[in-house]
Amino acid sequence: MKPVPDTAIVLFAHGSRDPGWRLPLEAILARLQSQHSGPCRLAFLELMQPSLEDTLADLAALGCQHIRVMPLFWAAGKHVNRDLVDIVTAFAQSQPEVRVEMAPPLGDNALIRDAIASWALGSDTNHAQFDINKSP
Repeated sequence: MKPVPDTAIVLFAHGSRDPGWRLPLEAILARLQSQHSGPCRLAFLELMQPSLEDTLADLAALGCQHIRVMPLFWAAGKHVNRDLVDIVTAFAQSQPEVRVEMAPPLGDNALIRDAIASWALGSDTNHAQFDINKSP
């Protein structure tokens, strides 16, 4: 009998036409995969693959019975409140044996807000590449 995987984690992001846009997300995914025993995936709303729909279906096919979707969106706007909810609801109707939970968006997490505040208060060297007053 095949063992059932631990909780799967899906990092859900918007997507971009620029292929390099996903590189920081892939770095987060790699760190997550090194620390979590269950499947970890990256999925996109649009412009990039895999889609969230395909990712959820693939995880269900692996035997995952619990999937946690982590929206990598700053706040709960249309993409979180409508698009994400619609995708997860449709999946849940087709796969009622799989429990899917959706985490709140990034801005709702105090640790994320604190990390961004710390980053913004950091030394000038953290911001040097964006200094428009300096010539290259």
